[in-house]
Amino acid sequence: MGVEGAYPLLIALWLLPMASAIALWAFGPQLRTAAGPIGAGIVGVCFALALFSWPDAVQRAHGALGAHLTLFSWGSGFDFGLLWDPLSLTWTLIITGVGFLIITYAIGYMEGDGAYARFFAYMTFFIFAMLTLVLSDNFVGLLVGWGGVGLASFFLIGFYIDRKTAVAAARKAFVINVVGDVGLMFAILVIVTQVGSTTYAETFARLGQFSNTALVLACVGIFIGCAAKSAQVPLHSWLPDAMEGPTPVSALIHAATMVTAGVYLIARCWPMWNASPDARDLAGSIGGLTALMGAILGCAQWDIKRILAYSTMSQIGYMVMGVGVGAYDAGVLHFLTHAFFKAQLFLGAGLVIHALANEQDVRKMGGLRTKMPFAFWAMLVGVLAICGIPPFSGFFSKDAVIYGALEHGHPYLYAIGVLTAAITAYYMFRLILVTFFGTYRGEVDPSDLGIRHPELAGMPPHAAPQAHHSHQPGPIMNVPVAILMIPTTAFGWLAIGPDSPWERFFGQLFAGGTHVEKVPASIGEGLSTLIVLALVLVGIGLAYLRYGTSAAREHAVERLRTESVHMPPVLANAFYFDAAIDALFVRPAQALGRFMGRVVDPIVIDGAVREAAIVAVSLGNRFRMLQGGLVRGYALTIVVGVICVIAYYAVMGAGR
Repeated sequence: MGVEGAYPLLIALWLLPMASAIALWAFGPQLRTAAGPIGAGIVGVCFALALFSWPDAVQRAHGALGAHLTLFSWGSGFDFGLLWDPLSLTWTLIITGVGFLIITYAIGYMEGDGAYARFFAYMTFFIFAMLTLVLSDNFVGLLVGWGGVGLASFFLIGFYIDRKTAVAAARKAFVINVVGDVGLMFAILVIVTQVGSTTYAETFARLGQFSNTALVLACVGIFIGCAAKSAQVPLHSWLPDAMEGPTPVSALIHAATMVTAGVYLIARCWPMWNASPDARDLAGSIGGLTALMGAILGCAQWDIKRILAYSTMSQIGYMVMGVGVGAYDAGVLHFLTHAFFKAQLFLGAGLVIHALANEQDVRKMGGLRTKMPFAFWAMLVGVLAICGIPPFSGFFSKDAVIYGALEHGHPYLYAIGVLTAAITAYYMFRLILVTFFGTYRGEVDPSDLGIRHPELAGMPPHAAPQAHHSHQPGPIMNVPVAILMIPTTAFGWLAIGPDSPWERFFGQLFAGGTHVEKVPASIGEGLSTLIVLALVLVGIGLAYLRYGTSAAREHAVERLRTESVHMPPVLANAFYFDAAIDALFVRPAQALGRFMGRVVDPIVIDGAVREAAIVAVSLGNRFRMLQGGLVRGYALTIVVGVICVIAYYAVMGAGR
């Protein structure tokens, strides 16, 4: 099929999820339980279209990689079109492929929910918005998709509208993402002033027209958008709170797709990053800091989804560090592997949560290995991948990012990456050991599972989204998790060697233009891999000594209670980022709002309106006195007026 033949498929791939969202929203009450299969089926069709159009994404067309379709134009340099190249193909395959598995899983997870059809309408709308973001060939189209995924995230995080915590989390995510939107809009304005265009092709071709200051400002604006969307320090605090949404939402939006939009944008704008060392230093440093902080905060969590949320924050920090320093292929590869194993981890956690009547506190679990063997193996495979244990996929991509930092002249980021890998291994294996080994410590009666459940005294009850009986998940939930285990285990092998399928696939994408030169590394890649693996094993060993030995399991309840009580305040309060944001922005904004509401609005604005009315009435009363209806009064007024005019000209004439 030629490039022109890809256009109808590309348009269908882009618009089908939106049509599905509209249909599910409009006819949800009539569709009832059919809404889930319809939503999943549409996304599955989109995945098939993406696979069918694969060749067109990687062949040369009109002097550039991929198929390019201009839909309309509103001026020279201001076009809106779709771009189908290896980068957009990579994200599209994850959005639709992993999205199909997650939405299929949600058919079982959301069964019986009162807003079943609305949930799937939101999910397919998110797919459309994300496809708009990655398929657009210009910054304006990207901005539309950028805002759309923020809106969809708001809907889905706050899906349980009767829960105040969910509504507050949705509002927080939306506001922080709007901060990123403003940064991206600022960058677009800078780009327009420099090159007079919003398309990627013209912008990147005219980078020589940018002044150094303008280029840095544009990159900083872009990175602010990336930091907000991809939960990078200091705009990261919305991501853990976003776990208030249903678990499939966490798997799709906050692990596999939306939070990686910032990684996509930096990779898409690689010519700008190549031309700006300051932008690379900024992105690489923030990415490394985020990776380390996310891992440290993961050690302080007990909610199974918040543990995975902080691990997501940390892993995206790796990706941003990779694409930030110029190791674009490594950063994108880690995006791919992370999408598989993190979606698997979230869905595996969902199996546990679903079976235990929405219990999410791992301190109230334990002993699930024998009662939920499939969930155990699914979680274990995902944990092995995220820790970077060979031969699982995360081993190849994480090592590529870490060594890429060293190759591009950032030894401090390399050290941060190695340390973060060890911490990740510790808290992820803590999750496995506390959740699946030992004896059950919960309060929910898991009678269907046959687990005994002594009280874990002294711990506050977990605020479950909904209370229902516990039950084992069915095949509709298990099969998608089983499918995800295949790429989680095997995908990394496609990236081995200089002539690997991955290298051939991305061989032309980041070629041309200004290059980020590599520097001689102080150690070889093989030795670096051994160092990272050794520290990962140390992290696993520490976790086992604290939580896995028979002595540790024997005193598990007391140990977990003690750790909860004696958690360092700086970790318990997540480095006080929320407190700082509250003190610097939220409280001043609330104080300003109260001042406006109590003083400016009633006294100044309303007062001005009232005074205008009083003055108008007073003047009206004064002028009304002149309209007495007496002819002699009117005559007297005319005479006085004439006398005044004569006097004025007499005085002016005398002055001359």
